[in-house]
Amino acid sequence: MGNRVYQIDVLKVMAIFFVISVHFLLNTGFYDIDMQSFSASLGIVLRLVFITSVPLFIIATGFLMGTKKLSDQYIAKIFRVIMLYVLVSMIDWLMQTVIFQNDISMQDALLGLLDFSTDSYSWYVEMYIGLYLLIPLLNAAWNYDLSKQYHIYIIMVSTILFFLPSLFNGLGKILPDWWTNAYPIGYYYVGLYFKTYLEQIKKINTKRLLIWSVSIFSMISFLSLIDNYGRIFSWTDANDYMGYQPFLVAILISLLILKIGQPKKTTKFHNLLILLSNMTLTIYLFSDLTDSLIYHYFNHLVPNIASRFVWAPVVVLLSFTLASLLAYVLEKIMSLIYQRRRA
Repeated sequence: MGNRVYQIDVLKVMAIFFVISVHFLLNTGFYDIDMQSFSASLGIVLRLVFITSVPLFIIATGFLMGTKKLSDQYIAKIFRVIMLYVLVSMIDWLMQTVIFQNDISMQDALLGLLDFSTDSYSWYVEMYIGLYLLIPLLNAAWNYDLSKQYHIYIIMVSTILFFLPSLFNGLGKILPDWWTNAYPIGYYYVGLYFKTYLEQIKKINTKRLLIWSVSIFSMISFLSLIDNYGRIFSWTDANDYMGYQPFLVAILISLLILKIGQPKKTTKFHNLLILLSNMTLTIYLFSDLTDSLIYHYFNHLVPNIASRFVWAPVVVLLSFTLASLLAYVLEKIMSLIYQRRRA
């Protein structure tokens, strides 16, 4: 595996699978039904896990990008992300226009690239471009003082500004919440903290970590069930990306994944994991197209919302597989273009 951190590949692939899983709830009407059945209650609990998809991606970014400094090469690399975004968005528009006869013109699709609406999942790219430009500044602030006390201060300030308001402001404003929409910075610093103190994290007692993880997740699940059972699911600050619930669950998942042992040799499974890990952004963007295709037919075939949950594993896996195949083809084409340009 060389210097590659196997656990981060696991985290990224898990995150992209969680994205497609949480979109199953979005695309099948989960948020429009009364939460009274067992399947709906299970959906509430599983959503607590799947909603960590974006936090896990940003935590992985903090882990991987913590040593980056401002340079011409660093700035140039963002253009590959933009190129991927443009290509996938236009492929998405073209395919949906051909299959569904959408009345969105090419001019509207091109203009939609500017407000990140051509691909309906591309809000993440809009966020990531800003985060990417901030990363050299965030790293400079982190490395200003290399003491653990200073790093804990950064984590504490991030937690107070971005996540704690969702816990204390449920019944009224107690903490200032102006900064909560800047939550990606908080998740980035969590990932950077994990990178900096990875060796100490590996020494955490696994049994104790599991007990704490199960206890905290059970408590959050209970609170979420109490808040939503018997009525339509309530999307609040507490269970959104800046909420304390995804924040805690994402940290627990990350710690558990980081405790996985590093494999001594590369197997076919590891090669597949690395391949998928390198394509997560492209898979994510293509999932807008695969979701549109699959749910267009699936929701017609299974009109009862409650009955759709039984098919969740099949539908999610199908969308994930199709998006991965499309991403693989596009990545191969782009690699060939880059190789020819270099030659």
